[in-house]
Amino acid sequence: MNRYTGFSDLCIPYSSDLKYIIREAIDLGYRNVAIEQICNLCRSEETNKKQDPIPVVANLKSLKDEFGGQIKLLNRLTVIFADASVSLALNKSPNIRAYNLIAALPTNETSFQYACQSMACDIITYNSASIQSRMNRKFYYLAVERNIAFEIKYAPAIVSSTDRKMTIERSHRYHSYGKSKNVIISSEAKDPFQLRSPYDIANLGLIFGLSEEQSKESIRGIANRVLLSADGRRYGKAGVVLAVRSKKQNAVDSDDYSDTELEEDLSASSDEDDGNEANDAGMMEAEDNDADEGDDSVSMQPPAKKGKQDKMDE
Repeated sequence: MNRYTGFSDLCIPYSSDLKYIIREAIDLGYRNVAIEQICNLCRSEETNKKQDPIPVVANLKSLKDEFGGQIKLLNRLTVIFADASVSLALNKSPNIRAYNLIAALPTNETSFQYACQSMACDIITYNSASIQSRMNRKFYYLAVERNIAFEIKYAPAIVSSTDRKMTIERSHRYHSYGKSKNVIISSEAKDPFQLRSPYDIANLGLIFGLSEEQSKESIRGIANRVLLSADGRRYGKAGVVLAVRSKKQNAVDSDDYSDTELEEDLSASSDEDDGNEANDAGMMEAEDNDADEGDDSVSMQPPAKKGKQDKMDE
């Protein structure tokens, strides 16, 4: 199971300039990058044809070998669809299992509801044609419960003033419908000049209606949790549990303690345990004494009541 740390950009389109974009991303401080491929399943003939409509995953081996362990390169598939029939194509496809991330791009309100409620995906995104599609608060929170992230892309907002207005409008919808929960910021950069550093994006998030903390989490904490959740979707929950356990163990083992410090800690803890046991024993004896006194007082009450009853009989 992979471990994801550092800043993440989960949307860089596959292109001929990919090597230069990745090199720029490394220089800016990114540690996880998802290479996007797009599949349009809005047309019925695409979903019904016999051959697999999902494209073959891009081979990133040469890029991984070139950049070594400087950055993690992941494969992402963005599926454009209009109704729930997309599930047939995805379930029958053998190619889809090779992708690390699945992003849903619904084109109308019905497909948006399906993506939030039932579709096996990791990200819900948009394009210039669907950026103004309607949303629903109920289904937004359903997606949040399923650990699905909502994406904001900043590169189109840099290139075009029209896209800038529409992107800001879309991001403020995330704020009004779901208080910007589970929002990630990706680039969709098609050349190295469209990339921005993580610290610039943290400031840019304020324009998109995110708080300072949400802006930082959108490119680090939430984005890395999306990658971990995607691994859980592919490999099962057991792999994620093992990854979390190993991460906790490594966090404990990473502390540098000497043998004398460990012995002192153990002896101090044993002394504290002995003192706690003595205190517990004293408290138990005091409670027993209180219980005995309480029993005597209870045993003394019935005769007093009897005497009153005798006087009443007389």
